[in-house]
Amino acid sequence: MESTGKLLRVTTELERRSMALYARFAKLFGADAKLREFWFGMARDEARHVAALDLVSTVLDLEEKLEMASPISLEDATIRRLRAILDRAEAEAGGSRNFPLKRALETALEIEETELEDKVGYLLKALQDPEEYGRCLRLLVHDLGELSYMIERHCDDAALLQRCDAIVNHHMATLRAASQA
Repeated sequence: MESTGKLLRVTTELERRSMALYARFAKLFGADAKLREFWFGMARDEARHVAALDLVSTVLDLEEKLEMASPISLEDATIRRLRAILDRAEAEAGGSRNFPLKRALETALEIEETELEDKVGYLLKALQDPEEYGRCLRLLVHDLGELSYMIERHCDDAALLQRCDAIVNHHMATLRAASQA
């Protein structure tokens, strides 16, 4: 089993890269105020995850518990998949001013489908205040709802919208179950 410190380092790196990608999208689509705010909001939420993970890491380091076994596992396949998505998106959007909005929305959905956000929530729940898990879920449902709206508004792709709505519904059910526990 991996150490908590290693898991925190890996998840923080992936969250930071997601934040940077969303910030890049905010710049690329900045001519439209609603799109700029949407992408900036996505980046801001990733920044909150980075900050929460950094805080947990600092506290565990002070308590000399960073090297304890992680309370959750993160499969290498999930990490590789998310890194591949981020690598591809960074390369595609890096120097392009003509990066298609539909591709950016598809990429955001692919990132959310990796379930890293779930793992971050579980990790924060296990290591920090259990209420943090509920806050993470509420923010995630909100972000996914906005992503669904942007897909519906800017893409003529029913399958993409259906995929996003399925993730929203999954996280809503998880949120309901967590609030009843």
